[in-house]
Amino acid sequence: MAVLISCVLVLVWRPLLFASVDPELAAARGVRISAVSIGFMVLLGLAVAMSVQVVGALLVLSLLVVPAAAALKISHRPLTVVLLSMTFGVTSAVAGIMIAITGTIPISPYITTISFLIYVVCLLIGRRQKAKRR
Repeated sequence: MAVLISCVLVLVWRPLLFASVDPELAAARGVRISAVSIGFMVLLGLAVAMSVQVVGALLVLSLLVVPAAAALKISHRPLTVVLLSMTFGVTSAVAGIMIAITGTIPISPYITTISFLIYVVCLLIGRRQKAKRR
């Protein structure tokens, strides 16, 4: 299912990005905004439904929101944000699992903490970049 979702996202990347950046212009150019929005929500719902059964609702939200927010703090290019977000999410998950193997605490607190630390580091980097631009 993850491969299928990834393939569909690759296929609809340009219309999805166009509809996200400027929906009015995308609609004027013939992009069916409602179809793209509904399709994306279906893909997101499938990904969440698969993940919730494995890791739980709190951790799914942590892995969906925090890496993307962290990536947005250090980049504004859509492709870079997606790649950084994926990297941050995988790093949090793998590091949390590796740390949890040695301890007695469940995996979720480790993954959530690592995600938060990544966010804080990206927030500081983003502030430093913004200060340099001024």
